[in-house]
Amino acid sequence: MQMGDDMLESLKSYAEKLTAVPSVSGFEGAFADLIVSIIGDKVESVQRDVMGNVIAFRGGRGRERLKLLFEAHMDQIGLMITRIEENGILRFTNVGGINPLALFGKRVKVFGKKEIFGVIGMKPPHIAAEEEISAVESLDRLFIDAGYSSKTEAEELVTPGDIAVLDYRSEGMLADHFCSSGLDNKAGVLALLAASELLETSKNYHDVYFLFSTQEEVGLRGAKVGGFTVSPDAAFVCEVTFGDQTGSGSDIRTGKGPVVGKGPNFYPPLVKLICDIAKREDIPIQEEIEPRPGGTDAYYLQITKQGVYTATLAVPLRYMHSQTEIICMKDVYRAAKILVNLAGREHILQQTQAQR
Repeated sequence: MQMGDDMLESLKSYAEKLTAVPSVSGFEGAFADLIVSIIGDKVESVQRDVMGNVIAFRGGRGRERLKLLFEAHMDQIGLMITRIEENGILRFTNVGGINPLALFGKRVKVFGKKEIFGVIGMKPPHIAAEEEISAVESLDRLFIDAGYSSKTEAEELVTPGDIAVLDYRSEGMLADHFCSSGLDNKAGVLALLAASELLETSKNYHDVYFLFSTQEEVGLRGAKVGGFTVSPDAAFVCEVTFGDQTGSGSDIRTGKGPVVGKGPNFYPPLVKLICDIAKREDIPIQEEIEPRPGGTDAYYLQITKQGVYTATLAVPLRYMHSQTEIICMKDVYRAAKILVNLAGREHILQQTQAQR
């Protein structure tokens, strides 16, 4: 199965738009606006709930259609200003899991009354003690220098509670790879948007709900509410997983297909169905063993209301939670193709239940 040039260009265009808009957990509003503008003409209805989730609906044509949920979280990790020092220095904390090692000396965008550039300062090696050069400072000791000379000057544009992200550049790479920040989980969002586009030229047997959820990085919160609203028969979570960066010990490779999870969080017959579809459609996939549930939105979706048959499709990603995350567009496209095949397959749960 090959990805055409038109689809590749479409994915690149979407990726550039998505990564240009920050979506720090709890502050996904502008990004949600973008999602609505992209998917609105590809579905029958779009709604937004109190949590900020975007839920889009595309009706199926089957007589015995199910409610299928395709889910990806919109939010990304980020920073939040906590206070302003008398000398204009900005103190901050993390929103989601951030490694302090990834912060020293980085450029930062602060979203105050307007977008402000700053740097996360560090002591020059010329004057740092030997133990300070290799030390990892805690977040409460780090600071952002935006060039202000006083607290009064900084307060004209910045307020505690403003969010910030590491500055980055989105860039296409060799072999259909793409580098940016926030690809956890804009890669999953990209797969859902690709699936919505592919469904325009195919017939989905089942009713399909696209859930773009909020606040995954701070506790899987949006999916818990969104899953309750939709109350699907089956849910398919599009996430990212650790790719083949040096030293990871992972056998998973970018460009080798999306990753299906195996473990107690995922309904085994549904996982087998995904594998069968991939084999039939000549779509390469990879497998990941996950014995402990809880790391993705699949955790809460599985136990929504009376319970939901759940599975995951993850896009391999290198250098997770940095400003230089890398994915392969082929993996995104392949995940979207599997979702489209699931939407068009008449007997999903009947077959899987018989296999159990």
